Amino acid sequence: MSLVTDLLAGVAEFFADVLVFRRQREKRGHAKRDIADDAMAVAHFDVVSLPWIALVCVGLMFLLIFGLGVPVGWGVGIGVVVAAAWGYRKYAQLLRDE
Repeated sequence: MSLVTDLLAGVAEFFADVLVFRRQREKRGHAKRDIADDAMAVAHFDVVSLPWIALVCVGLMFLLIFGLGVPVGWGVGIGVVVAAAWGYRKYAQLLRDE
């Protein structure tokens, strides 16, 4: 795909993320916020929280595999489970924030 197509797909995905986020907040009964506030919350989650979670969990995988001698399958599995649980917790916390 071309660079322009990738850029447009990324922008469309971000708008979809913001709209889904707003809909989930409405379903939970939270007060409506400005769309810019929701966009900033989603952008912070995408740009700051997710890469941090990924880096920490990759570090955990390396520690388990190379430091503690855990089998590769177990190390990767534990790292993925920790990343999924932590990411879900952070997203749920983002939904609860007023």
